[in-house]
Formats: sequence, C-alpha cells, structure tokens
Amino acid sequence: MPTFTGYPGSEFNVIGSFNSFFQTQLTAKGIPTFMSSAVINYDFPVKPLTFPSFSVTHLGSEQSQTFQGRGADNGWRGDEKIGIAQIDCWDSYNRASGNHVRNIRVMSDMVSRVYVTGAAFPILDVYGSTASPTGNGTIIRCETVTRQPTTPDPNPDIIRSRLLINYKWIERASAA
Repeated sequence: MPTFTGYPGSEFNVIGSFNSFFQTQLTAKGIPTFMSSAVINYDFPVKPLTFPSFSVTHLGSEQSQTFQGRGADNGWRGDEKIGIAQIDCWDSYNRASGNHVRNIRVMSDMVSRVYVTGAAFPILDVYGSTASPTGNGTIIRCETVTRQPTTPDPNPDIIRSRLLINYKWIERASAA
C-alpha cells in the first residue's frame, strides 16, 4: 500500500507553516526584559503553563471561495480556504509583581507586530520533513490581529489576552 503524502495546500502543511512563521517572527525584534525566553505552547496544551507564555490554537477552517470547475492553477484543482488561529498571552499576577497588565499588553503587541502588515509566507512541506521543511511554492496570507475580550480565569493569579488571526490559502491537489 502506498504511503500518504500531503498535497501543497493540505491543512497539516498550513498549520505547521503558520506555527513555524509565528515562532520565528515573534522574537525577531527581541524580547522584553520581563521575559527570559518566549515560551510557545500549541493546540490546547495539557501540561501546566509557565509564565509568561503564549499559546497557539487553530480553531478550524472552512471553504471561502470555489473556483469555476475547481480549477486553481494549471493542472491543479482546489478551493480558497480561510482558517482562524487563536493566540493567547498568559501571565501570573504574583510572578509579575503587579505588572501583569503591562506584561500582557506588551506580549499582545508582540503578537500584533508579527501580523500588522498582513503577513504572507510560504506553505512548507511538513509532510516531507518536520525537521527542516522546505517551501512548496504556495503561500498563506494573514489578516491583522483582532483582540478579543476574555473572561476572568477561575484562578485569580492568571491573566490572559486573546487574539484572533484569520488566514487564507488555496487548498490544491493534482487534477490527475
């Protein structure tokens, strides 16, 4: 039986590419003095959070636009897809010695900076290699960050901000 290999616009490739881009761009302009490193957790982490930290969760995708005959490019079929990612910034009131609100705002600005220009970056072939994936000639286009209200955490020591990013790509598969 043949082994499944991804196609250029597969959601696994898109999510891996989004996460990789965020990880490299988040600290591209440095980190604030209250952070020793930028800890990033992915996909509803089950291990306890460390503070301060970020979490990235992909909330799904849906078809945005269908091309006539599903023709995406010469020899390819596909649809435009839109996905949404939630990025949370987390801190502890006690750890931050009362500077938790400032810290969360700075961390939110770090996330916003990554997408403020409407970022576009290559979709990587994560199926081919997770260690060092290469671009496959397709791209993801992101919108700017939308800041969302959050309800207080049941633990009064924890504060977070919630940011949403919409992103689009062409899900392509060979027409053959």
